Amino acid sequence: MTSKKQVAVVIPFYKPELTRFEEISLTQCLKVLSAHPVFAIKPESLDLTKIQGNHQLTGVECFEDSYFDGIQGYNKLMLSPDFYDRFLDYEFILIHQLDAFVFRDELLQWCSKGFDYIGAPWLKRLANPDFVKEWKTRLNTRYHIFVNTLENDIPSDRQFDNMVGNGGFSLRRVKRLYDLSIKLAPQINQYHKREEHQFHEDVFWSIEANRKWRRLKIPLYKTALRFSFENRLKQSMMHNSNQLPFGCHAWDQHVKFWTPYFKELGYDIAANAQ
Repeated sequence: MTSKKQVAVVIPFYKPELTRFEEISLTQCLKVLSAHPVFAIKPESLDLTKIQGNHQLTGVECFEDSYFDGIQGYNKLMLSPDFYDRFLDYEFILIHQLDAFVFRDELLQWCSKGFDYIGAPWLKRLANPDFVKEWKTRLNTRYHIFVNTLENDIPSDRQFDNMVGNGGFSLRRVKRLYDLSIKLAPQINQYHKREEHQFHEDVFWSIEANRKWRRLKIPLYKTALRFSFENRLKQSMMHNSNQLPFGCHAWDQHVKFWTPYFKELGYDIAANAQ
């Protein structure tokens, strides 16, 4: 029996040309993660000839156009066994959307930690001042998730406090998510009926999959902050001892914060934003 390969990087593409920021994201990804296979995923009708002419990709996987028709389509793809089936030769995939950025190659280190899913945590608005209050927040969040507290028929914000995490730059254990995408199909179908962000695919893996039972091994938020930042960036840096994480997501929404860090790596993102 052929052993599984360790990890592949997977980048979603939606259009034949990239913005300046997307070019920065892709260039940095291919530079830093050059030791790993990097696959594009795209709609069947999209021609990537121009992008492939400028960037070296390991391969391209095509899916139905409907999967790339807005956020709802993408959510369906990321919750589909058909998606994970394409990468079953690999133990893990790193989803690297083109609004993500990787600072250094820690990919194999994160694969070795035993987690099934990792992404940037959704930090609560106010940081916990001490260990006791931190555990209180964790227990309260766990309670609100378990009973599925709602506000106007939408999962309450309390369910998201310090939960892990965002899917735009995320490490996923392929076979585990493949199996759960089949086993949890009824719950997934309920998510497909809703368009609110509280029903996005990363919420499903982060919260829904573990709502009653622990089906996925996911790190606590302080460990996840070493993997990626997305929101509350000053707070994220404070929790992470002022160290940059492995990568980040949605950096184009926080240009002022990221400008000095990107400049050190040779990217001027302050000028002519996008």
